[in-house]
Amino acid sequence: MLLAINVQNSAIALGCFDNAGGLRMVARIAAEPEHTADQYACEIDSVLRLRGYAASEIYGAVLCSVVPSLSMVLYDAVRILCGCEAVNVASGVKTGLSIQIDNPRALGSDLVCVAVEAAAQGRLPALVIDMNTAVTFTALDKRGVLVGSIIAPGVHIGLDALHEKAAQLPSISLSRSNCRLLGKNTVDAMASGVLNGAASMIDGMIARCREQLGDDLTVYLTGTDASLAADYLHEQVCRMDDMVLYGLHRIWIKNRKK
Repeated sequence: MLLAINVQNSAIALGCFDNAGGLRMVARIAAEPEHTADQYACEIDSVLRLRGYAASEIYGAVLCSVVPSLSMVLYDAVRILCGCEAVNVASGVKTGLSIQIDNPRALGSDLVCVAVEAAAQGRLPALVIDMNTAVTFTALDKRGVLVGSIIAPGVHIGLDALHEKAAQLPSISLSRSNCRLLGKNTVDAMASGVLNGAASMIDGMIARCREQLGDDLTVYLTGTDASLAADYLHEQVCRMDDMVLYGLHRIWIKNRKK
């Protein structure tokens, strides 16, 4: 199996691909800045065993990280657990992607991964919306060139800010769905503001990007918080869960040692 690792600020997504490129397993563990490589190796091993797999089945690994301090830690954890050197999506790694921004090396590796997958899908121009700690919009033109991105606060950042900055607003969960637009109490009003507000922002950004990229724009929605906003969107989007992991798989193929 190929082990793909997507390191985000709050969680680390683990994906296992079989020889045919099928995503056989997806799991998530907490991103803990204090953990050592040995601790992460133990956690990954436990998750694999829980899902019925063994570390000995892993023949390769690839990772991307938006947390620089964890990149080498996870790299070492893979070496400890699997005995292989992971491909780290960073400068010098082959992606096959043309990037036309001010400083391509500063582009987040997760944005590179979703762009690689969107380009491979062939439905261009394309816009990938990835909802995690931040909500990112990655734009590809008709040639498949990454021409720019947008970064906005994620839904949980907005929710935390309401609770922290407003004395009378409580901490609430967004696990509930189908919240009404006009809340009848404080909790419902907060949920509506965050979820409908995020959806309205996304709808508006899609419309503005369509003006620049073309009316035939294909929009992908992915990320751990995608399910929270999907039901409130007016724009048509293609849900593609774990798009970063699929992009990582494609990048590994381009960089694997023969």
